[in-house]
Amino acid sequence: MKKLIIVILALLGLVACGQPSPFEEQTANLSLPKDDPAVDTTTVPTSEKEPFTASISVPNQLKSNEEFVVEAALKNLSDNNFKILHASGLFYFSIKDSNGKGVNTFGMHDVGTYRTFKGNGTITEHYTYKLEKPGFYEVSAIAKFTIREVDNEKHLELETNKASFEVIPLN
Repeated sequence: MKKLIIVILALLGLVACGQPSPFEEQTANLSLPKDDPAVDTTTVPTSEKEPFTASISVPNQLKSNEEFVVEAALKNLSDNNFKILHASGLFYFSIKDSNGKGVNTFGMHDVGTYRTFKGNGTITEHYTYKLEKPGFYEVSAIAKFTIREVDNEKHLELETNKASFEVIPLN
């Protein structure tokens, strides 16, 4: 039954992959500067079993009502190529206030995307958001995907570390 669902999702993914979504068009060319002290980048160490690492980047400080971009990346640390399947996006992003309350609403289309994750490659996604209320926040993301190897499927969830940032009043 699981194989049938995966096949159906893969076929739906092929049909839906013809045009990029407006979100993909909007964020495809955005990137955060690397090695910038104004950007907090954190990485989760990988287990010895899985050759992947996940990281997240967000500006350290921004103004209220200012649109900002969070960047999450999944890196394949091995030389091996993997066939992976995931929803329309690989990452599920979460933003929480200083009390631990979730402040973002994040929907994901369940359309399957089936692609090759190249050895030593990186998959990067961007999430654009805006916060009105000044304060301290933290953001993280979870990469959810399935690896397909010959007759075996392995479902993986890899969470990034939490990156903190501050929203200051717009004066």
